[in-house]
Amino acid sequence: MNDILESKPWKDLKRTAPCVVALGLFDGVHLGHRAILTQTLAAARRLKIGSVVFSFRNHPRTVVAGNGSPAPRLLITPERRYHLMREAGVDDILSPEFTKEWAQTPAEVFTEDFLVETLQARHVIVGFNYCFGRKAEGRTRHLIEFGDRFGFNVEIVSPFQIGEEEVSSTRVRNAILAGDLDEARRLLGRPHELGGKVAPGDGRGKSLGFPTANLDPDLPPLLPQGVYAVRVYRGPVDSETPLGEGMFFLGPRRTFGESEDRTSVEVHVFDFDGDLYGERLRLEIFAKVREGMKFEGAQELICQLQHDRTVCKERLHELSAASLSGGTK
Repeated sequence: MNDILESKPWKDLKRTAPCVVALGLFDGVHLGHRAILTQTLAAARRLKIGSVVFSFRNHPRTVVAGNGSPAPRLLITPERRYHLMREAGVDDILSPEFTKEWAQTPAEVFTEDFLVETLQARHVIVGFNYCFGRKAEGRTRHLIEFGDRFGFNVEIVSPFQIGEEEVSSTRVRNAILAGDLDEARRLLGRPHELGGKVAPGDGRGKSLGFPTANLDPDLPPLLPQGVYAVRVYRGPVDSETPLGEGMFFLGPRRTFGESEDRTSVEVHVFDFDGDLYGERLRLEIFAKVREGMKFEGAQELICQLQHDRTVCKERLHELSAASLSGGTK
């Protein structure tokens, strides 16, 4: 205990004013997370104090093994997560790296020394299944007990359900892994996305009449291989500047003798002619239009790409029309 108190990982997070604190990883910032953020902002307005989200930058299971299974792959980058939470209206986000020091901190020490003494928490909001402290020993009932003892209120947010099932990062992740982008979009409240920096390619797409931007993705893609209809944004993580609609390919190239071991991550933006090397792009991924294929030659590939472009445009138009009418597709 003394060793832990002598090496507080929260020493640089000191706040001087009372606040409402939401606790959680918030990976994906899906509709369940947004329900927590909504209640956090409502409590802050009611109490007339600031709102703070405390969210570790990395998944705790990258440091502490979870029954021998690896940490879940993140849905979005930490930077994108912070942007979405700020966009929701949160005043401040504290997001340190989860370390062995955090992992060794008892639940009571986390509560008294960090939440109360360091953050000046007056109201704490968590999801119904929140765990905290050494070996995840703290549960919501413990947080309520600590609140009574140390002088803060605790608000437990009930599961947010769609289709009689809880909305969770795991459910979103499984939908994406299965290629069910309609389901992922329903759970997230927005399309699944992928960001990255444009890297030099071999120029083959341009020679075929379909120039592509080759992405070095920020995170390994969760999507199955194939061709997808996308909307493309240009600029930093908080940019909402549209570049255009397009089609996105994920998988190995097979037509010109390329290595099956190399996965291409590339996007063709419709009606765009320009140099994107070194720029950052963000793709909103709406629908899968086909699997990856091997073609007999350039002409067969060009014919398929022309067909893909037509299908992608039609699918994006359908989804846009459904969105404007308030429907879901």
